[in-house]
Amino acid sequence: MTMPDSVSGVAGRLRDVNYDLLRVVAMCLVIGVHVINNYMPVKMTLAGSAEVVRFVLFALFMVCNPLFIMVSGRFNLTFDVNKPSTDKSSSHGLKPYARYYYKRFISLIVPYLLYAGGMGFVAYLVVDHRSLGGAVSGTLFDLFSGYDDSVYWFVFMLAGFVLATPFLAVMMRAIGRSGAWLLIGLAAAVAAAEQICNLTGYPLLFLQSFPWRSLLFYYLLGYVLEFYPLSARIRHVLYAMAPFALAWTVGTRYLFPGQPAQVNRTLTVAYAIVVAAVFLFFRYDVHVKSARLRKVIIWLAGYSYTIYLVHSPLSKVLIGPRIPAPTDGWSYAGISVLMFGATLLAALLFAVIADTVVLKPVQRLLRKVRL
Repeated sequence: MTMPDSVSGVAGRLRDVNYDLLRVVAMCLVIGVHVINNYMPVKMTLAGSAEVVRFVLFALFMVCNPLFIMVSGRFNLTFDVNKPSTDKSSSHGLKPYARYYYKRFISLIVPYLLYAGGMGFVAYLVVDHRSLGGAVSGTLFDLFSGYDDSVYWFVFMLAGFVLATPFLAVMMRAIGRSGAWLLIGLAAAVAAAEQICNLTGYPLLFLQSFPWRSLLFYYLLGYVLEFYPLSARIRHVLYAMAPFALAWTVGTRYLFPGQPAQVNRTLTVAYAIVVAAVFLFFRYDVHVKSARLRKVIIWLAGYSYTIYLVHSPLSKVLIGPRIPAPTDGWSYAGISVLMFGATLLAALLFAVIADTVVLKPVQRLLRKVRL
C-alpha cells in the first residue's frame, strides 16, 4: 500500500502504471467488501441464490488484502543495504536501515496517526461527548491497542512485515529463483495439508505454527512473481483455473458446514490461485494505452492509502445511517451499489482535501530530516 520511489517514477525510471492500476483495483475491492459485509444500515440476512451471489462477491472482493500486500512486498523487498546511494555517509553501518524505516514511517504510520487518530478524536468529542482529556486518552488507546475498527488491523500487520523486510530482502536475493519458488511451494503445500485436515475433521494444529503462511505468503509472492515471473502459458492456465478455484472456495462453506469462510487471513491454495490470477491479469494482460487514462489511474492510486484509512468511519457515520434499509435481495444489491459509490466519492473527496492541506505538507517537512 506504500509507494516507494520505484513506483513513483523517479530516478529516471518509467512508471509502471499497472501497479497503480492494481492499487486502484484493490482500493475499490476493499470498499466493496466492507459495503456488502459490514456497513449496510441493517444487517439483512439473505437466503438462497441472493446469499450465494453475495458470498461469491465477498470472496472475490476479499482479494483486496492480498493485492495490497503483494504490491507492497514487490517493492519493499527490493531493499539492498549495499545499494549505492547519493548520500555517501548513508552506505555504512545502520544508516541505510534507519533511512528505510524512516521513509516507511512517513508513508505508512504518519497517515495512520493523522487520519485514524484525528477521526477517532473527533468522534470521541462529537459523538461520545467526552471531555478533551477523555478524547485524547481514548484516541491514544485506540491507536496503539490495535484500534477498535475492523479495518485498521492491516496497518499493524503491514508494519510488522516492514520491520522484517530488510532481512527478508537479503534472504530472497540469496536463495535465488529456485529457492524462492521452493519456499512458495512449501508454503502452499503446508496450507493445502492444513485445509485438507480441517475439512476432513482432523485438524493438525501444529501446521498453524508454520511461519511462512497467511498474508506473509502473499508479501513474498508479489516479489517472486515480479523478479522470477511465470511464462504467458502458465499465466493463461492460472486464468482458466481461477473460476474453478473460486467456486471451490465458495463451495466449501456449503459442502463442509461449520467450516469458516476460507477467504480472510487464512491461506488456501485454491484462494491463492484466485489472487494470483487477478494480480497477474492486471499486471501483465491489461494494457493502458490512453495517456489521459494513465494519468487518472496514477492520480487515484496516489490517494488509495488515505481512502483505505478514512472510508470506514465515513461509511459508518455519515453514509450508512442515511441509506434506506434493504427489504429483499434486489434492494440489498441496489443499496450496496449506491453505498459503494457514495463511500468512494466521499472518501476520495476527503483524501484530496486532507492530503493537500494536512498530510503532504507534514510529509514534506519530515522528509527534510537527514539521517
